[in-house]
Amino acid sequence: MNEVGTVHPPPEMGPVRSFFASAKSVFARQVGVTFLSQGLVLACSMVTAAITARWLGPVGKGQYALALMIPGVLQLILGFGVNVSNIYFAGSGKIAVPKLAANGMVLTLFGSILGYLLILILLSGHFLAVIVPGIRLPLLFLGLLVLPIYLLNANLTSLLLGLRQMNSLAILNTGQAVLVPVLSIVFIVWLRLGVPGAILASLGSNLALMVGAMLFLRAKVGRNWCKWDLQVTKPVLSYGIKAYVANLLQFFNYRLDTFIVNSFIGPGGVGIYSSAVTLAELLWQLPNSVSLVLFPKAAGTEPGLMNRFTPKMIWMVLGVSLMGALGLIIFGKLIIRILLSRAFLGAYVPMLVLLPGVILLGLAKILFADILGRGYPQYSSIISGSSLVITIVLDLTLIPRMGITGAALASSVAYTFHFVQAIVLYAIIRRRPALN
Repeated sequence: MNEVGTVHPPPEMGPVRSFFASAKSVFARQVGVTFLSQGLVLACSMVTAAITARWLGPVGKGQYALALMIPGVLQLILGFGVNVSNIYFAGSGKIAVPKLAANGMVLTLFGSILGYLLILILLSGHFLAVIVPGIRLPLLFLGLLVLPIYLLNANLTSLLLGLRQMNSLAILNTGQAVLVPVLSIVFIVWLRLGVPGAILASLGSNLALMVGAMLFLRAKVGRNWCKWDLQVTKPVLSYGIKAYVANLLQFFNYRLDTFIVNSFIGPGGVGIYSSAVTLAELLWQLPNSVSLVLFPKAAGTEPGLMNRFTPKMIWMVLGVSLMGALGLIIFGKLIIRILLSRAFLGAYVPMLVLLPGVILLGLAKILFADILGRGYPQYSSIISGSSLVITIVLDLTLIPRMGITGAALASSVAYTFHFVQAIVLYAIIRRRPALN
């Protein structure tokens, strides 16, 4: 019998219950903020897609997509995985943020110089016309202006993500997304600049993102932006290169079909196919939100707790994705007709073919966020590489026979194979301790 007047403390929560209680108040809120932000970004991107589709047409939209895809590819190649390292080291607290920021500034400069040199080499050898046939050189040069901004933005926003500054990221991403259609209206509709205007709109919005990210990080970095510490570069690149290979291969899993479609069908086919891809990838909004928050969370959380948490996220995301897919199946044609015009109705069937693979790859994103947070980035390269082989073989086989529907089928099969491999890898990694 308890003594009268004795105050007993509440029973201690078990570690798992404590983790889920924390998740409800922190993780779920961060995912919610990120998802809401991505929803607003999505709405703005759809407005931008409608503007570019209606004022540029399929060919112009394809030219615009190719002009920005080239610096996008270069950013992945020349980023060396530093953005992934920033999330890991900032999230785990193993390297101070000012040192990571200064390291990112130096590597951005280095990557930009390499990128421009690479383009000059490709142009002098007439290789670029083979890689990207149909792209006009003025559009290429204009698009390349965004390369250093892409590189720096990847480093800056990854630091905010590693620090779990989801509110700051939401403000930045939403602000940039709102700015793109506004600038598109100015440059494309009002000034009638066509495809160059669309590229300028993207350039302006990315500049705004860069300035905003630097302002949000100012309190953490102070005046240390250019105080490069060579000792930081080695661990950052060591971790980053392992993830870099996987990210690069995965990007080509996502976008190689666009280059092959351009080779066989031309920019008009790219314009319609890119619209199908954009619609299908709407289903990645929630998986992207969960994986973005899960990566730094996993870097600072005991693996046993993550073993119970991540599977719950998988089932939740799967349910929401299936409902989203049903909505696209029912309303897809209406969305295309209203937003893009009847000229893009050919995107509907490829979108349907992409849906199964897109859903499964969304789940794989969550699994890999957990794996990266545990310190095992290297294994994802093997999986991404094998998926890329399947993508290339199927693209070259199916696109000449089936057109953009063949490209969609190739991607969907490759995404499915990627997911199956991710499940097997996760089952192995979850039994291992996190790496220090």
